[in-house]
Amino acid sequence: MNPGLAQILGKTIAHVLVKERGTTPRSQVFLVFTDGTYYEFYCTEGNISPTSAAYRGGVEDVRAYMPSGAVVFEA
Repeated sequence: MNPGLAQILGKTIAHVLVKERGTTPRSQVFLVFTDGTYYEFYCTEGNISPTSAAYRGGVEDVRAYMPSGAVVFEA
């Protein structure tokens, strides 16, 4: 199992954001957790890949991450 995925097991999702942009990665899904961390899945050429770690930060950090990406979904 990807070590990053193991880090998010048992966490509670507080927020979900999806960003899209014209360059690679084209799509990103961010899960923001109640403990002040977030995790990213990204899509390149039709493949969905997880990142290697959960990161410290919240919704505002995710919105600011890779500013060239536009938030297309948020819940």
